[in-house]
Amino acid sequence: MIRCIKRLAKLWPFLRSSDGSATVEFAILFPVFMSFLMMGAEAGYVSLQRVGLDRAINLAVRDVRLNRLPAGSSHDHLRSRICGFAIALPDCETNLLLEMRRIDTQSWTFPTDDSACINLAEDITPATPFTLGAGESIMYLRACYLVRPIFPTTTLGLRLPLDDAGLFALRATTGFVNE
Repeated sequence: MIRCIKRLAKLWPFLRSSDGSATVEFAILFPVFMSFLMMGAEAGYVSLQRVGLDRAINLAVRDVRLNRLPAGSSHDHLRSRICGFAIALPDCETNLLLEMRRIDTQSWTFPTDDSACINLAEDITPATPFTLGAGESIMYLRACYLVRPIFPTTTLGLRLPLDDAGLFALRATTGFVNE
């Protein structure tokens, strides 16, 4: 016991020393600060992509609403039109899936489930209803765009629901009446 006390007495000057205290504070606070910085960058990038997707859909839907698309336009044509308007959406043609359907004005039933997304881990694209509608019909468009997180190990990245390919879904919906 006395031997332990003698060893602690030799360590006492080291324990009282304040040299390196800034290093200890830095080592504790730096990861926390970097985590907040990375989460902010991730949230900002996701917000930019969300706004870009909404804007692109609104511009493309305007052409659909005013009947400015060529006759017989398909899902792929509207998707390429949306991707042409899009900003900050990498691999838009690959990662975007659209669903457009006519809403029955008698029952007013809207889809309640989440919009389907492409699963890039598999080579299967889900079948979604797609119709441009006719004059005076009420249309409902849902889009799902897959985004790869910049920092998937940050707290925000860990809370995002990722699919098998490590991507998460940005979903956008809009409704309009064809003229």
